[in-house]
Amino acid sequence: MLNIDTLKGPYTNEQVLVILLTRLYFGTQKIDDIRDFLDNEIVDWNVFYKLISVNDIRGFICEVITISQITIDQETHDRLKKDAMGITLVAANLAGLKNHLMIEFEKLGIKAVPYKGATLATRYYKSPLLRESSDLDFLVNRDEVPQLMKCLYENGYRSKFNISAHQMGFVMRFHRELSFQSPKNRMGISCGVELQWRLLENFFRQFHQHDFFVEYLQSYTAIDGSSHIGLAPTYDFLAVASHHLIREPLLKFKYLIDLACMVQTSSSQLDWEEINLQFKLHNFSGLLNSGMNALAEIVGLQLPVLNTVSPAYHLFSATEIKTGRNVYFRKIKLVNLKQSFLEKIKLSLKAHLSLLIPNLNDLSMTKAPAWTIPLIIPVKSLRFLYLYLTKRP
Repeated sequence: MLNIDTLKGPYTNEQVLVILLTRLYFGTQKIDDIRDFLDNEIVDWNVFYKLISVNDIRGFICEVITISQITIDQETHDRLKKDAMGITLVAANLAGLKNHLMIEFEKLGIKAVPYKGATLATRYYKSPLLRESSDLDFLVNRDEVPQLMKCLYENGYRSKFNISAHQMGFVMRFHRELSFQSPKNRMGISCGVELQWRLLENFFRQFHQHDFFVEYLQSYTAIDGSSHIGLAPTYDFLAVASHHLIREPLLKFKYLIDLACMVQTSSSQLDWEEINLQFKLHNFSGLLNSGMNALAEIVGLQLPVLNTVSPAYHLFSATEIKTGRNVYFRKIKLVNLKQSFLEKIKLSLKAHLSLLIPNLNDLSMTKAPAWTIPLIIPVKSLRFLYLYLTKRP
């Protein structure tokens, strides 16, 4: 684990404080070290608040500060406590929605695989209310998507994109998920639901899908004593890591905390040889090793030695811009840092070309026949060329 003086090199005081508070949660840093840091270093509390907001860890940081009685800027602490109340309400709603949907899916004889988000929080965090999230993620069989959509519509959910029936074949072929919004509860809270038939976009080398993971569903008892259905920890880690380490390599600091919670809570149940093997089979070992190195150096967790390589990792890459091409290419850049020269070229080319494929928003704006969908491509190409030439963001 990197000491505090070493952390001060690549990271700002605000980022170092986030790391130290995270370590406190996992029991790898003494509370007196944090108090000494706050006494001797200058922290810009507005920057600190913005940092944890962008990385979706306000509730987590607030809980650590409150439980450990860490003294910080009072205005910032008050803002965090207010935020934490809202995060708690959303988390409670997500938990209820997940339980209800799992029952509805089971009635249809469908085995959806819940992972990430509220599922991860309930199982691996000390309290499910600590993790900031706004949607539920289900890995599903692509052939069962029509049934699942019908189920959601009948339960008052609405699609975030107005996709026509004749467009579904194109969507299933070129995209990986459909997004829905739940009805508002009595407090006016609405959450998202993602039906995903693919873990990674087409421009990546493929990873395991629903038919692989569904075999590892099991019953488990969460930290609060409630019973749930989820993946065995080894395969849960694989599914979550496909997002946190491959699609968006530690883009948000929340992802590192997620993985650390999984490792610490289920250390005795994780088959590291299997995890290492599956990443190696799909040529993603560099990304796994990078994440494991971050868990050891930043969080301070003791991990089994799988290799002698300690590749670099990049933290705090998330910005206030959460969508759009800038974020899209930032993700690709992070992935490419762990690729060979030839793989970088292949991935970058595929990623650029994928932007020309009509996205869900493009499809929702037209009711034209399916055969006209390819005609959207030259229109998008001209638009991108125009934006490039005029240097618009």
